[in-house]
Parts: sequence; structure tokens; C-alpha cells
Amino acid sequence: MSYPIIAALFISLAAVLVVRRGVDVRFVLIGAGLIMAGIAGTPWTMFNAFQAAVGRGDIIGPICTAMGYAYLLKATGCDRDMVKLLTDPLRRFRWLLIPGGCAIGFLTNMAITSQTASAAALGPILVPVMIAAGYSPLTAAATLLVGCSVGGNLFNPGEPDIVAIQSAVGIGASDIMAGMLIPNLIAFAVATLTLTLISRSELKRLPEGLPEGLPEGLPEGLPEGLPEGLPEGLPAGTPTETPTGTPPVSILRAAMPPLPVALLLLLQPSLGLVPELFEIYPDGLHVSMVMLCCGALVMLIGLRGERDAPRRISELTEQFFEGMGFAFSKVISIILSAACFIAGLNALGVITALSGILGTNAALAVIVSPLVTWGVAFIGGSGTAASVSFSKSMLPP
Repeated sequence: MSYPIIAALFISLAAVLVVRRGVDVRFVLIGAGLIMAGIAGTPWTMFNAFQAAVGRGDIIGPICTAMGYAYLLKATGCDRDMVKLLTDPLRRFRWLLIPGGCAIGFLTNMAITSQTASAAALGPILVPVMIAAGYSPLTAAATLLVGCSVGGNLFNPGEPDIVAIQSAVGIGASDIMAGMLIPNLIAFAVATLTLTLISRSELKRLPEGLPEGLPEGLPEGLPEGLPEGLPEGLPAGTPTETPTGTPPVSILRAAMPPLPVALLLLLQPSLGLVPELFEIYPDGLHVSMVMLCCGALVMLIGLRGERDAPRRISELTEQFFEGMGFAFSKVISIILSAACFIAGLNALGVITALSGILGTNAALAVIVSPLVTWGVAFIGGSGTAASVSFSKSMLPP
């Protein structure tokens, strides 16, 4: 093993330890990349990598517009209508609350790629219903956590992991998602079944005098707001109790969250449903284009009943770009930082060495890949940083 590779391993280990101490992972990745590039005598390669990554429209566009669309859904209440439409049938069948709640969380995460935003949309509705049915707050929180974080976002073409893989290997998003379909669904089914079986003993009898069906809010005697045990990180301003006297669910509004995903899956060139469209876009529609068009439709729906349309349009436009800014701050910044770190590894020859080892041993690559990414995510606290870094460094041929 050469000295540059040994130095890279020590710097990488030190970076992991520094992140574990609470230093921002983006600062650590950029700093480690600069140090490694400096040792190699080419510190400018790190800055070049940063500049190149900032201009990647194929990465920044899909991720930022997908998050902007999610902010529009929240601002117009479309996410709430979808969740309520899906959860209402569960009120009649207590035994379906855990598997059904997990499934709804999975579907919500498909439409809203942010796991925190998905939990914020589903939690205020699902958690009180489960507590009213006799489940403990911990079980209700676990149902929310499993449903919103087990991998529904991997079926959205705007998900950062999908975008990173697509950028690295040049394969269409639909093909990538098709390859993930069976493993992802198996993982979801196993997690849901395990939680359902573990929680069977926690189901309590309904209190005497409680009417048939589950109530809209918390039963008498239970504390207001979301129970303890919910995952941290819900955005400020998230409602903590189920509203009463809310307007009826709009099917049109409820259909908005999954609309971009449905369009991107249906309007694939391989299906040939709209030949005229594929003459203009032979490789399929851009994710950004679909998100913008669907966002305009959501804004039109959000104008219904508004007397001051110009003010409302301005508010919704602000929300869309706030979502884009949030995506750049929280997601794109990690991708940029990972590019700097990878530039440092490249400068010291680590990527070439690892690619040679894994490229000649497929079985080893299958074993090492999930272990390395899981370990880095566990230690560093960022799954996106781990997966994006691995995709950009190891997947390109």
C-alpha cells in the first residue's frame, strides 16, 4: 500500500471522527478534500471540482424543483388532503392501523421526498388515530418512522440518491427505480411485518362508551399534541393536534402529491404513449420540467376561493423558491462537499485503486458497498452524504 493511500485512509478516518464530534459534515468533507489534494500537490483540483459540481443542472434542477414542489403542496394543503384521504378508511379497522399507516407513510414519502416533511404531513393525523385505537405513543411513532423512512423516496425521480446514480452511470431514472423495486418492497414488507407482530400485544381495548369507529382527535384523558417518542426534526410550525371542523377532502388536491411521479413514469419513451412529445424529448421529460408544470397546476388550485389572487400567487411563488433554497442548503451543499472530498481521494489515487479492486471482484463489491455506505451514514449522521459520495466515486465505469 502506497504512502498517498495510507495518508488518505488516515485523513478519511479523522474526518469521520470529527463529524462524530458534531462538526458539520460539509465543512469536514471540503476540508478533508483540500488537505488530500494539497498532499498530492494539486490543491486546485478540489476547487475545480466544486466549481464543476455547482454547474450540474442535471443534479441541481431535479432535486431543488422537487423540494420546491413539496413546499407548494404544504402551502396549499394538498399533502394534508392526500394523507387524510388515505387514512380515513383505517379508522374503521384497528388491526390495519400499523400496516396501513406504514403503507401510507411509504406512499407519502414517494410524493414528498423529504422524510421529515412526510412525517410532518402524516404524523398529526395518524398518531392521534393510533393512540385513540389503544396503541402506545411509542408504537404510533414507530409506525410513522418506518413508513416515512424505509425507502418510498427511492421511487421519486427527484430523490438525490436516484439523481446521483443517474448522473454517475448515465442510466435513466426509471431503469434505476425498476432495479430497486423488488429489494425495496421486500425491505418495506419485512419492516412492516416485524413492527406489526411486535406491537400486537400493545393493542388495548377501546374505552367503554367510545362510539364505533375511531374519532377525529384524541380521546378524553390523553394529552394534547403529538406524543413523546416522535422522531426529532419536525419543522417549526408543524401542527401538533388534529384539527376539528376542517373542510372535506378534495380529491383534486389529494391527487397533486403523486402527480409528478405518475407523469414521469407514464411518459417514458419506452412506453410510447405520446410520440409527438418524444420527438422533442427523445430521452424523456426533464424532472424539473414536470415539477414546474405540476407546481403551476397546484398554484392554480391554491387560488380557488382567494379574493386577493396577486397576493396569493406571490405567497405561493415565495414558498416554491424557499423549497428550492432549502434543497440547495440541505442537500445540494452535501453533494458539492462530497465532490470536493472525492477530488481529494482522486488526487491521492484512492479511487483508482478501489475501482480496480472492486471492478475485478463483483462478489466483494456487493458485500462491501452496503456495509461502507451504512457505516459512514451511521457514524456521520447523513445518509445522503454517504450514498452520494459512494455513487459519484465508485459507480462510474
